[in-house]
Parts: sequence; structure tokens; C-alpha cells
Amino acid sequence: MDKKHKILIFFLSSCFVGIINGIFGGGGGILCIPVLKNLLNFDEKHAHSTAVLIMSIISIPTLIIYLSTLTFSWGEIMLVTVGSLVGGIIGSKLLGVFSNKTINILFIIVLILSALKMFF
Repeated sequence: MDKKHKILIFFLSSCFVGIINGIFGGGGGILCIPVLKNLLNFDEKHAHSTAVLIMSIISIPTLIIYLSTLTFSWGEIMLVTVGSLVGGIIGSKLLGVFSNKTINILFIIVLILSALKMFF
């Protein structure tokens, strides 16, 4: 595949990731990781850490739109935000400790458990 086709596929894949993130308010990172791994040949750690940064950046416009159109329970948001920040710090430290294979296995387990939870 030549460079132009690869860039086009990457761009279209990235647009799809953004659309999913916009519709669901998240979940784009789950799709972003395979794009980074398969199209840019990132290893597990690089793909996961890059996906977190990308999702943070693309979530800003989504947040602005949601803030202008929806109502929120600010108390619950603060509680979940603090818990997520603590968990995010712990998770980012663990990313540096685990091997690429372990991260891949954990990611697959989380995806399967999430799918089962949604299904049942």
C-alpha cells in the first residue's frame, strides 16, 4: 500500500474513532488502539498511552457541545472525576510495569467483560 492510501485509511479510521467518541461520549479509545497498532505499527504501551492523549484532546469539543445541550448532576460528576483521576494515575503507573503481552491480554479481558455486561 502506498503512502497516500495509508494516510487516507488512517484519516478515515480516525474520523470513525471521533464519530464513535462523539456519539457515545467515549469508547473511541477502544477503536483508536487497533488503528494505532495496525496502521502505525505502535506497540501496546505506545498505542494505549497515545490513545489516552488523543481521547483527551478530542473529548474537549464533545464536552463543550454536551455542556451546552445537556444537564448534569455536578455532585456525581465530581465524585466520579476524583475516582477516575486516582484510577488513571494508578493505571498509568501500571502501564510502565506490565509487559506489552500482559497489557494486550488485560485489554482483551476488559473488552470481553464489557461486552458481556452490555449483552446481559
